Amino acid sequence: MGDLFMKLPAGFREKFMQQVVSRTSPVDAIRLSSVSKLFQSVADSDLVWDSFILTEHEPALSSDWDSRKAVFILLTVTPISFNQVSYFLDKWTGKRRLEMYNDNLSVTFLDSDYWNPPKIRLRLGHVVWLEIKGTVSTSKLSSNTTYTAYLRFTFTSVFYYGFHVPFETSVGITGEESINKFVYLDPIIAKSECQYLKRIDEPIDYLFEVELGDYFHNDGETRDLEITVREVKSGKPKCGIEIYGMELRPKRESINLYYKSFHLSHSYSETSNKRRDTEMSKEGEEGGDDTNLFSKLPEGFAQAFMEEVVSRTSPVDACRLSVVSKSFRSAAESDAVWERLLPNDYQQYLCRADFLPDISFASKKDLYLFLTGNPLIDANTESFFCLDKWTGKKCFTITTLSITLNPEGLWNPTYRETRFVEVFESHCEDWIEIHGKIRTSMLSPDTSYAAYLVYKWEYGLGYYFPGENRAPFEASAGSSEDESVKRVVYLDRIIGETGSQFPVERKDGCLEVELGEYFNKGGENKDLEISVIDVTDGLNKMGFIMQGIEIRPKHG
Repeated sequence: MGDLFMKLPAGFREKFMQQVVSRTSPVDAIRLSSVSKLFQSVADSDLVWDSFILTEHEPALSSDWDSRKAVFILLTVTPISFNQVSYFLDKWTGKRRLEMYNDNLSVTFLDSDYWNPPKIRLRLGHVVWLEIKGTVSTSKLSSNTTYTAYLRFTFTSVFYYGFHVPFETSVGITGEESINKFVYLDPIIAKSECQYLKRIDEPIDYLFEVELGDYFHNDGETRDLEITVREVKSGKPKCGIEIYGMELRPKRESINLYYKSFHLSHSYSETSNKRRDTEMSKEGEEGGDDTNLFSKLPEGFAQAFMEEVVSRTSPVDACRLSVVSKSFRSAAESDAVWERLLPNDYQQYLCRADFLPDISFASKKDLYLFLTGNPLIDANTESFFCLDKWTGKKCFTITTLSITLNPEGLWNPTYRETRFVEVFESHCEDWIEIHGKIRTSMLSPDTSYAAYLVYKWEYGLGYYFPGENRAPFEASAGSSEDESVKRVVYLDRIIGETGSQFPVERKDGCLEVELGEYFNKGGENKDLEISVIDVTDGLNKMGFIMQGIEIRPKHG
């Protein structure tokens, strides 16, 4: 299937990919644009971003903008007036994000000295009981979407009081039973009750927002959605709060359901889709392409083409695309895709594995997942091999069996609860030196790698104590034929220190510190040499337990 793209008529593959990308989400389109130049051209096209924009935005679309993508980005930060409600587009999903200000809120209170409604915010005086209610028609929400309601507020001064009492919240259809929850508006009380009260840095003030509840909106429903924040007990004087408004935002945790809605019933608008298909048809007149590109492909060809498209992404993108629809899932989970995502020489490592469990893998995806979580011992190099789960790039761990440890004779093998074959403990009180190397031909091409020293300290009588006379070490990682960049690192960990020169604790209880970086172009077979050298003599190094050197791709 490697030459599948080249078998298609000119211009056909790009139009097909535009239909594929337009059935994902805005954030996926942006992520796919960084895969390659071809994906960037497709993901940035007007036909793709047209499908993410609602038809009531036509006045904005008629303006002189460079692209539909620019319009979409503008609509995520610029409010849109629709049926007397202002809303934005959610930048992650393209769904409507509604904001309700004082004109849309109903406030009930007792014994008020004053309630001053500015243009935007409602300022509370001295009251003893408070209820805030907002109502919005579900017709203004995006269909097949789970929304979360938030109350946004700030305090007029540091002398606010009375908000230590619980407030009952509810989000649901008017007249129907809804799930209630309790929240605290006082930041100190909220923290003591393990409630998340988010602080937002806005130009106008420091705002707080508290989550009130969730609501799932089905397609075709038109009812009143009521959001309520009600004080549970009255009689507690309170003062010093300004209500900025309520907000309904698409819940990002429901992204899977959002993806399914794209395939089952594209929730943005049929008119938008028809416009996209019409324009696509006009652009394809030269080649005689029809608007339904999928149906025009020979039997089985559409599936093979989608597999080719997905295989040119990344493992994490393939997993995310598998929840878009049944056709995407079939393509994203196929062996043809995961065979391309696996390294070209993975079979060699399976054959050279010192121990391989007797497991029958149902698919190449299962094999991929196994290799990301189960390092194999390469009998030839005495190193561990596994895959980075995010990229599918090769990762290696140089074990103590192939590491040079100095001074010789002052390192004793020790066997502990570790996945490494053998670890060594230092009994040197003066200085230590560690050298390891690996062939660059073993690494994935066009990949930036970082080398990490993995180790432990054995603290106790006669051993090294962290923070006492801490010793700097000179670390380097580079090709034997090129000059490597040296850096200073510390092997003892002091809580609170951050930076690549300081170690961090791993999930397995070991410590690791970054020794250096190396970009592997590919096509070369050099020695990648990694070293850690003590640059100060006379400081106690006893109790240092050497585990190995990990070489793995850098992310971001």
